[in-house]
Amino acid sequence: MKKLTIAALISLGLAGVTYTAMADNHRGGPHGSMLEEVDANQDGNITKDEITTHRAERFLSADTNGDNLVSMEEFEAFSIAERERKQAERRAKRFAKLDANGDGVVTAEEHEAAASKRMDRRFDRIDTDGDGVITEAEREAAKAAMQELRGKRGKGRRG
Repeated sequence: MKKLTIAALISLGLAGVTYTAMADNHRGGPHGSMLEEVDANQDGNITKDEITTHRAERFLSADTNGDNLVSMEEFEAFSIAERERKQAERRAKRFAKLDANGDGVVTAEEHEAAASKRMDRRFDRIDTDGDGVITEAEREAAKAAMQELRGKRGKGRRG
């Protein structure tokens, strides 16, 4: 009974990962690859069957000994592996953005261009009157806006 309960909870948890990822991607979140994984035929649409299949595949991935049950040890190993996989994907995407010419290395010029673009975008967002100067009032307004955003997202974390 205990194993069945654990398996049911894990199944629900794995399902939640899928739906959360779908919602995050709809909001422009970082989980585009999860949607691609769920969309088995890559037609840009996700059906309930694709979600069900994906959920079952994730359960089987967690069930490393093939007993159709997921133990706490299997769940922990699966969670760690998933976190590491997602982190590796994010690092690869960040690196690809820096590596503008795609040659597998980031030059000082590529790094400076990316940093400058990012800084310019942030500066322009804070400099609301567009005069090229961030005033104390604009800094305070930006700080308040960030605190409000973090409050809506649970202190900066998606959830």
